[in-house]
Amino acid sequence: MNGAIIGFGQAARHGHWPAYAESRELSIVAVVDRTEERRLLAASLDPALRTYASLEDLAAAETIDFLDICTPPALHHDPMRAALARGWHVVCEKPFVLDPAQLAAVRVTAEARQLAVVPVHNWKFAPIVRDATERLRQGAIGRLERVEVETERLRDFQGADPARPNWRRDPAIAGGGILMDHGWHAVYLVLQWFEALPREIDARFHRPAPDAVEDEADVRLAFACGEATIRLTWNGTIRRNAIRLVGDGGSITIADDRLIVERADNREVVTYPAALSSSSHHADWFAAFVPSIAGYFNHPALSRAVLEEAAACLDIIQRAYLVGRSRCPGPPVPGRRSDV
Repeated sequence: MNGAIIGFGQAARHGHWPAYAESRELSIVAVVDRTEERRLLAASLDPALRTYASLEDLAAAETIDFLDICTPPALHHDPMRAALARGWHVVCEKPFVLDPAQLAAVRVTAEARQLAVVPVHNWKFAPIVRDATERLRQGAIGRLERVEVETERLRDFQGADPARPNWRRDPAIAGGGILMDHGWHAVYLVLQWFEALPREIDARFHRPAPDAVEDEADVRLAFACGEATIRLTWNGTIRRNAIRLVGDGGSITIADDRLIVERADNREVVTYPAALSSSSHHADWFAAFVPSIAGYFNHPALSRAVLEEAAACLDIIQRAYLVGRSRCPGPPVPGRRSDV
């Protein structure tokens, strides 16, 4: 199948494009970007790659099967709707769409036109995460009771557009702060591991100013059979990721590049070549995801589950924001900043 990328920023350039270039299932034949600089960059990667300034120009000149949306979050819905109207499948970077009503409309259109709409939940395809998930499913630590996710960054990631390099701190574009950005990954991983929706949500946030997006988040999700805690910061002292799965028979810890499996009778440590926090683009993870994307395009009904996963992520994050706004400022969470 042939497709086009819209929004040739860092994620597209360093994450998606290299994976498609190696794929035998999906091929990118065109790039759409509003800036001439990034169109020239895309063209320099492959002489056969055609570039366009708008979706209208693309549709007038090309026959494609799918659109890969890599624009900032607030700019996801319009190209998604336009792609579905033209009969194209869609793959879209997180956080997918920011409005539940828009997501509902996308769901209806995709089902009516038998098209696949696939969120890029690529952390599932990190080798160390896949290993942890497989061990959990095989019963290595018994019944899952608790998940702890920690993401520490030195600052928010800079965008490729010089006109708005800090769009992740603009709520009108990003839809939120670090919870909507990094937290989206944490939420879909937790949903995958518990295989359920949370019963309760609690959240605390730090904001550098009352009208700013949150740069730190502490979220607790209570499930029927356990709980998850998600702690995120853009004010860290190091760049790192840590995940711990605790079951009634042991634990699995992801300490960036190490997978540690502990049971009463043994302890196993596996070291991976790259840390979970080693980059922001992860072309190898997206490459591992591409066969699944192709499968969804060939059998659109199979994509409904991942679309509903994205819907659940949006609902949980927006409910967390509501809880955070309703909470009165109180004492700081241990080891964290106080609420604002």
